[in-house]
Amino acid sequence: MASPTQLDSFREAMQIVYGPFESLSTEQAMQWQPPENVGGHRGRYLWTDAFGVLNFLTLHKEAGDQKYISLADRLIKAVHAVLGYDRGGQNRLPGASDQNPLGGGLRIGKIDKQGPDGDGQYHHYLTIWMFALNRMSIASRKPSYNEQAITLAKAIHPHFFIDIESDAPRMVWKIAMDMSRPLVSSEGNLDAVDGFVTFSLLASAAGEPQCLATEIADYQRVIDRKGRHSITDDMLDLGMSLWIAHWSSATDTSAQRMGAHCLETIGASRNLAFL
Repeated sequence: MASPTQLDSFREAMQIVYGPFESLSTEQAMQWQPPENVGGHRGRYLWTDAFGVLNFLTLHKEAGDQKYISLADRLIKAVHAVLGYDRGGQNRLPGASDQNPLGGGLRIGKIDKQGPDGDGQYHHYLTIWMFALNRMSIASRKPSYNEQAITLAKAIHPHFFIDIESDAPRMVWKIAMDMSRPLVSSEGNLDAVDGFVTFSLLASAAGEPQCLATEIADYQRVIDRKGRHSITDDMLDLGMSLWIAHWSSATDTSAQRMGAHCLETIGASRNLAFL
């Protein structure tokens, strides 16, 4: 459990992004509108807001206050209402409907519509959002959030693959907002192992191991093709690799090796920083 000082610092950091929510009552939290402070298009950015949801759930766990569940729910609804629509905000993304609001995926939330850093959809942003929905499902004891994550998983999965039916499929890093084509055709270092772990967590939480079996098998074939996971010295890559590895490190020797290699690389990087 976090110390009072740590928890105060945590709340302060969150309120820099999401405004003075500590003064809200439980009833007010149920009507809260997330401020547009995360630096994304129309005030929402998928990566940042995914961690925002997870942080609200952490505050709920540490403080035991139900209002943090309400704040997480309101943030989820705000993200779906902005990033589940086109940039004009009038139409759902292709493939989505009122009955299936995540059927078109979720936009990144980039400020620019086009260009080298333009909007689109990133696999690793979508999987961290799925994870946030999964954790919300557990914290709130409402299976509907995990069901939303599974719906999103099935919707986006094939669009990030090339030769998906082959023995050696490959993935792409970024796709168009409407999922119609790749925007960056290079393969993300972590996308396959990230997808394998995240989709496995969703299926486990659903109590239906086969509900994402086809998609998980696709990731496994990419992992098999690439061979041993490569570790870079990028700190974000290292942190995410450690996070991915910890889910199965107790039983999977490849995850144990991956985690140990990450820790070795982090240690070497820290030593170099002091030279």
